[in-house]
Amino acid sequence: MALKKWLDKILLLDLFDGLSVTGRHLVKKKVTIEYPEQKKLPSDRFRGMFRLDEERCIKCTLCAIECPINIIYIDWHNEKNEAGKSEKVLDRFDVDLKRCMFCQLCEEACPTVPKSIWLTTKTYEMAAYDRNESLYLDIRKLVDWREAANVKPFTVVERG
Repeated sequence: MALKKWLDKILLLDLFDGLSVTGRHLVKKKVTIEYPEQKKLPSDRFRGMFRLDEERCIKCTLCAIECPINIIYIDWHNEKNEAGKSEKVLDRFDVDLKRCMFCQLCEEACPTVPKSIWLTTKTYEMAAYDRNESLYLDIRKLVDWREAANVKPFTVVERG
């Protein structure tokens, strides 16, 4: 046992172990992305910005009911259409992102196929100077999510 410790001290095996890791990374191909112009495409499981398809939404309020922290506010009223049938009209559909856990329970509760609300918009740039303005989404911001997130066209770099 003492001989093994003595050999480890003299041969510096731990040092060569660390240097082998450094050497492997030294010869590996580097990936550089020029961020503002090029952006990495998030993985398929990424939960991005909320998006609402108002035409698909049946105003069932299941997303608001399933939300564990009650951050989705929905108000609607009945209105007669041209055919004389009663239909639901959204007055308010708000999401308070300041408290959102991005648990995706609202998306799973939606009975429409395809979903009327979803979190897979691949948007991850949500920086803002005014937290109350940018992180409280109303119908307009949820439908036009590119405008709400200040998303501009960019070059997507595939992950590799």
